[in-house]
Amino acid sequence: MLQSHLHSLIAKAHRYQAEPERFERTGQDPLQVMVHGANGDHQVVLREGRLECDCDGFAHRGERICAHVLGVEHHFREHLPPNAVIWPFAAPAG
Repeated sequence: MLQSHLHSLIAKAHRYQAEPERFERTGQDPLQVMVHGANGDHQVVLREGRLECDCDGFAHRGERICAHVLGVEHHFREHLPPNAVIWPFAAPAG
């Protein structure tokens, strides 16, 4: 992942943190959240202990992280297991 892209992703996630109205919980078990983004809605789901998003950045570029997932992690952290988000370049847990 390019460093500038990662900076953009984090900046967008910070904006989402200040806009809780963008996050609509649509499911309980598993946790499902509809994120109302500027360019459309995206579904974030907790599967097997990890957050997954249906946006292009998450699935098709293979990054397994996006601003939608980071926003859900922020707003719903009390409903998530540890390490629900995988950070690129993170050292493996040991």
